[in-house]
Amino acid sequence: MGSSSSGDDNSGRKVITFSCCRMPPSHQLNHTRLLEYLKYTLEQYVENDYTVVYFHYGLKSLNKPSLKWLQTAYKEFDRKYKKNLKALYVVHPTNFIKILWNIFKPLISHKFGKKVTYLNYLSDLREHLKYDQLNIPQEVIRHDENLRGKHKGKLPPVVKVPPPRPPLPTQQFGVSLQYIKDKNSGELIPPVMKETVSYLKRKGLQVEGLFRRSASIQTIKDVQKLYNQGKPVNFDDYHDIHVPAVILKTFLRELPQPLLTFECYDPIVGITSVESCLRVTRCKQIIQGLPEHNYIVLKYLICFLHMVSQESIYNRMTASSLACVFGLNLIWPSKGTASLSALVPLNLFTELLIDFYMNIFNSRTVPGEILP
Repeated sequence: MGSSSSGDDNSGRKVITFSCCRMPPSHQLNHTRLLEYLKYTLEQYVENDYTVVYFHYGLKSLNKPSLKWLQTAYKEFDRKYKKNLKALYVVHPTNFIKILWNIFKPLISHKFGKKVTYLNYLSDLREHLKYDQLNIPQEVIRHDENLRGKHKGKLPPVVKVPPPRPPLPTQQFGVSLQYIKDKNSGELIPPVMKETVSYLKRKGLQVEGLFRRSASIQTIKDVQKLYNQGKPVNFDDYHDIHVPAVILKTFLRELPQPLLTFECYDPIVGITSVESCLRVTRCKQIIQGLPEHNYIVLKYLICFLHMVSQESIYNRMTASSLACVFGLNLIWPSKGTASLSALVPLNLFTELLIDFYMNIFNSRTVPGEILP
């Protein structure tokens, strides 16, 4: 399947690539599932501005989706997906694209049309994106070389990537729980987590759609920077309750290992094959196996999410809606991204943790634990 998130563009937006050459033949592909998968991939990024790179090479009559499917897809990707899409780059376009464009013209708003850029060569992407972070299939690279061979016979120079900088002592994002604990005199709950949770508890519990809304990507970057440099953050300054909410999700998503750990990925995915009446017990067993530090941080977080779900009459965020937002921020596989079929158990597991918080976390008491 050809869609994945890779890197950021020059404005720091998430980039999603879609490669036609990875699409199986139509008769092997359930296009309804494909649509769900695309929505699920985008769901993780639509809250903030994002960019899509579409590699057209490899679309053949065999694996072309029908026009009817494309129309359904365009209609189903409602405003929330289109609004935050800042640019769509179509790489190696062919006549087929031009024909399609004409068919779709009546459906496509002028505003959306302006976001589309056609690029004949991969090197043209360098002006717009962090090219080296892109996930480009080998077939597309070879196709590009062939096209260039016909025209110029020369390839663009290879750009060297500078080595990553070591994290700051005050770093909060992208470093392990252990690192944060060591640098914060043994404090078990990371400061960024404690501050966002206590702020949201005071001011956000009854906000409709809490954790579902986006915040300005620049603001999120600014807040992350303040935290990483160890500077104080006052969320009142931003006049937007969704800023601390997005920061909390971002913190979890940027941990080098998910809070629920890679070891637990397979047991969690297996939750749907457990009989319904035994699932809570199974959740409890899986959680018992977590390292102590992860357990404490998870308990702190889930206690808060349980509290949010208790106010769902106001905030409309039931355990199930919270699980859809948090599932993928708590657990992901050690290689690649979670498959579509794994999404159901991951969300179910998260929903059970939130719904049955009292039962699941009651038996393991931990030293130095902070109750939210």
